[in-house]
Order: sequence, then structure tokens, then C-alpha cells
Amino acid sequence: MVLDPATLTVAFVLLSAVLGTLLLFSWVLNRRVRALAWWGSAFWLIAVGIGSANLAHGQPAYAILLVANALALLCYGVLYTGCRVFNGRPVSATALIAGVAIWTAAFPFIYSSHGFRLIVASLITFAYSTFSAWELGRHAARPLASSRVSVVLLLALAVFNLSRGMLGIGLTSVSWIDTFASRWSPSMALLLVMFGPTLAFMFLSMGKESVESEYRQAALVDPLTGVPNRRAFMENAARLLGQLGPKPATCLLFDLDNFKAINDRFGHDAGDRILTIFGEVLAAHLPGQTYGRLGGEEFGAILAQDSREAARLADRIRHAFSSAGAASLGGLAAATVSVGCITDTGADAAALLRRADAALYQAKRGGRNIVIAA
Repeated sequence: MVLDPATLTVAFVLLSAVLGTLLLFSWVLNRRVRALAWWGSAFWLIAVGIGSANLAHGQPAYAILLVANALALLCYGVLYTGCRVFNGRPVSATALIAGVAIWTAAFPFIYSSHGFRLIVASLITFAYSTFSAWELGRHAARPLASSRVSVVLLLALAVFNLSRGMLGIGLTSVSWIDTFASRWSPSMALLLVMFGPTLAFMFLSMGKESVESEYRQAALVDPLTGVPNRRAFMENAARLLGQLGPKPATCLLFDLDNFKAINDRFGHDAGDRILTIFGEVLAAHLPGQTYGRLGGEEFGAILAQDSREAARLADRIRHAFSSAGAASLGGLAAATVSVGCITDTGADAAALLRRADAALYQAKRGGRNIVIAA
């Protein structure tokens, strides 16, 4: 089968433009995923760069070859920047334009040598592809299935460009390999026509997964304190109790003392701050996914500890909160917490909470600011 270079070039340019437009449109629909705008721009840059250099007849002029390749290399800088933005990291202007700067500075010295141009361009794209894969793999805020696939694709792109750069040193005797060392070939166009949509689809999937992850996170986190809400607490508790099986588990039930009085005296902003402080104290003293806000000023925790060890931990939490809460109120009032502690084996989370609530009631009747272990 004979592949027409011009036809494949047009197909690649049009496909890249369509994919870029699709990514940009997805960003317009969901402005929170700003990486989609960067990735969409990258596809448009590669479309313009490849089209400018390869759609004209004959050898491109000096200026066209310089600018077209600069745009293609800028595409990789924009792609890498999109990966940084996706992970919530700041834009690095230096990283964005480094490839273009290197190409522009080197171009007057390598213009007459196709091999040297190939080596420089391939090494730049290799570096950007590798850093993009590293960015998604190393700095991801949350694990996403589509991110893992994107890392594999970007590493494959890095290997391809490194191999292509090595061909600039000396050609092989294998014709189909040597075609990738040419300025533009039907084989390379066909490869990129297949690779481009795959990578664009994974970027779209990453954006969709990240939004869904944010919604799931919002549904499971208390917006004021930032700790797991009741729903998340019950799910985590059920999972932990299932893992423990016949081993003992302890439930701690916390209730902030005289919270209404603090709200009435200092205002709801001060009350919200006290709740936030207590959430921070819990996060500093308890393992992740073992505690949560059950509602109002009540918090709970399920721990794989015996009663005595858990009671000592609850007492440390009580002291830490008392110090931090009093400092927040300027020493004008005390911020204390009462704790009910219950240990059992084989009970579910709801049963543990009911029994811990009885112990908490005793702590309230006993004068507050104490830990009662039943």
C-alpha cells in the first residue's frame, strides 16, 4: 500500500486541529480544569507547526523552517505546562519557552545539516515528554487511572524521540527505520495520526476523572473543618472494623463543651474557628480516615487500639484542644471537650457509637472536660 505524504500530512494537521478544538471546548465547559486549555493549545501549535513546514512544495525557506519547528517545540512546552497546571503547580515560564530558546539559538548553526536539526529537535521533545510523564507520575494530587495511561504514552513518546534523535548521527540499513529520520514521512504521519487521538482522549479522561474525584471528595468532606463528614466516617469505620475482624476496636466520641455559649458570646465566626481548630487537633493526633465530624460540635473516631491506650490518646487530644482553643479565644474563655470511650470486638460502627454516647453522657454529667472509658 502506498501512503501519500501530502494526504497524511493534511489528515494529521486537520486531526490535530480538531483534537485541539475539542480540548479547548471541554475547558470552556469546565473552567476549573485549566490544563485542558493548555493541552488544547498544544495540539493547535503542533498542527500549525507541522502544516507550515510540510504542506509547501520543496524545501521550506529558512524563516519558515525556523518558525515552524519553534511552534512544534513550543507545543511540547505547552503540553508540559498543562501537566503542571493539572497537578495544581504554578506555570514555569522558563520551562515553557526553554525548548524554543534552545532551538532559536542553535538554528543558525544547524540549518544546513538535517542530521543536526533532527538531533536538537528530538532531544528537546524527548526532554519535554520525559518531564511531562514525570510530572503526572510524581506530583499527581490524586491517583487517576487515565493519568497512569498518559504517563505510559508520554514515556513512549520520549523513547520514540530519543530513538529518532539517535538516527541523526547515522542512518541504518533498514529502510522503514530510516524513514523516521527524514524531515517528514508517511510512516511518521500515520504513527502520529494514531498516537494523537489516543493522547487527547486520555487528557479528556483525566479532566473528567479529576472533576468526578472533586465531587466525590466534596460529598465526603465536611466543608468547614476539612475532616471527613458523617457519611465518610461511617464508611471508613465499617472498612476498618471489617479489617480488624475479632480484634478489639475502640470508639471515641467527642463533644465540645458549652459550644452554644461560645457562639453566643463571641459570635459564629469564633465558633466556626473553634470547630476548625478541633478538626486540626484530630488530624494531628489520629491516623487518616479514622475520624470524622458527626454533626454540630460532635466528632467521632474508630481506632485499632485497646481501651487504655485509646483513653490516653483522647486525653492528649483534650489537652491539645484546650490550649489551642483558649489561644484562639484570647484567653477570655475556655475551650474544652468531653470524650466517651468504648472498646469492643465484633460490633459495628453504629453500636459502638451508641455505647460511646452513653460514656460521653457520663463525662458531661461528671463535670465536662474529661475522658470516660466504659
